Amino acid sequence: MSLDGDAIVDDGAHPCDARRTDLRDAWRPDARIEREDAPFDLAPAPSGIPIAAGARLRPAPSSRRLGAWMRVEGSLSARLHAVSPPLTVRVLRQGRVRLEPAEGLRIHRAAGSTAHGREVVLLADGVPVVYARSVLQSVHARGTWKAIRGLGARALADMLFGLPAATRTPFEFVRFAPSSRWAAKVHRRWREATGTDWGRREVWARCSVFDRRGARLLVTECFAPAILALDAPQRARAVAWRR
Repeated sequence: MSLDGDAIVDDGAHPCDARRTDLRDAWRPDARIEREDAPFDLAPAPSGIPIAAGARLRPAPSSRRLGAWMRVEGSLSARLHAVSPPLTVRVLRQGRVRLEPAEGLRIHRAAGSTAHGREVVLLADGVPVVYARSVLQSVHARGTWKAIRGLGARALADMLFGLPAATRTPFEFVRFAPSSRWAAKVHRRWREATGTDWGRREVWARCSVFDRRGARLLVTECFAPAILALDAPQRARAVAWRR
């Protein structure tokens, strides 16, 4: 991903780095947001290639409520259900997908190779509010993470929470610019699934990697503007974005 000020050209880059936290702890997000003039310094990818070395970005949403939702700890689906029940999951597709370059780096696969993927929309009281994409190596979808294939319309958190020997990286946050491939993909999937537009040209998202016995599962969650109609989640800091 190359960036210049707030203009982003997305060439397949992804916000997630490889730092870990134990899932049996609090799953505390770590928003490593820099000052406006500081470099957006992501950790090197597993291959040793930095995702955005030397780039500059100020990924701070103007809405405090959006910032609070992006920093929700624990299960996002459970928090949505608590605020605006019921939470339902609409599965858009599941099976073989082609990886974006940075997705491949995060799950240790070559760019452009295939993997097992799952794309869903989360609806709070019937209103679509989140688009999520999960990818992992196909061999792990038949092994360590085989439960993902039988989730159906259940939330991914039903499989993830409470697993022993599993870790999750701290959250990384990103604003996908209107001209980026990621924004175009999210807008297209959203229209196909809901029959409505996303609501804004840009897309705010977060990602993290779940690791269990070396099997890596990358989850990217994109927050639709419709989520702003929901009350800010409890225990999330509804304050100005940390500098």
